[in-house]
Amino acid sequence: MADKAFRKGQTEDAVKLELLKKTPLFEDLPEEELKEAARYIRVKDYAKGEYIFFEEEAEPGIFVLLDGLVKLIKETADGRNVIVRLVFPGEVFGWLEWGGSGPKFKYTAMAALPSRLLYVSNKDFIEMAIKYPALAIKLTCDATHNLLQTYEMLKSLASGKVEERIARLLLQLAEKVGQKRNGSIVIRLPLTRQDIAEMTGTTVETTIRVMSKWKKQGIINTERGYIEILKKEELEKLLR
Repeated sequence: MADKAFRKGQTEDAVKLELLKKTPLFEDLPEEELKEAARYIRVKDYAKGEYIFFEEEAEPGIFVLLDGLVKLIKETADGRNVIVRLVFPGEVFGWLEWGGSGPKFKYTAMAALPSRLLYVSNKDFIEMAIKYPALAIKLTCDATHNLLQTYEMLKSLASGKVEERIARLLLQLAEKVGQKRNGSIVIRLPLTRQDIAEMTGTTVETTIRVMSKWKKQGIINTERGYIEILKKEELEKLLR
């Protein structure tokens, strides 16, 4: 792990200010307030496969992903890993504590691609939120959205059939990062069958079987190292 190397001729604060202006959490702050906020921010780089923090060692604080992809991983009671969420650029993760009260359940965060993040410690973010209430409101909205998204995923794991769960995941990824091309949707993410299994609460073998069947049926294509959805409507039928 290393702090971001700054371009020649730029000060650290100038680079932070440039990054904050492109980040939804901070973009509405006036210039002077952004300059003040930059004092609290650290910019960090992580290599692909590097852990940002581990569940048992995690400290409260807020991360904002600028570039890359991050997996949030939870270990179950029987020792299995479940990917509870993928974090995309512009999204927030982490948590805050107030008055000694924090979340009972935490998770591990790992960079799935080379990733650049903004980080604010718990103490510094609370101080910033007191000065700039708009930050606290935006963070609350983001946290609520992410919590509901995670709840829907966990509800799907508990009740949906395997094909339904995998279809739901592919459709969610298509909506977030899919690129339309000649009537199909291409998902360019470095997701292995293991990753998909961990995100849908099934085994690698079952994931391979389901996706191979869909490939034979012409619903998806996976030959080029990415997932291409050829018949979106067929996946949608599985959710009805």
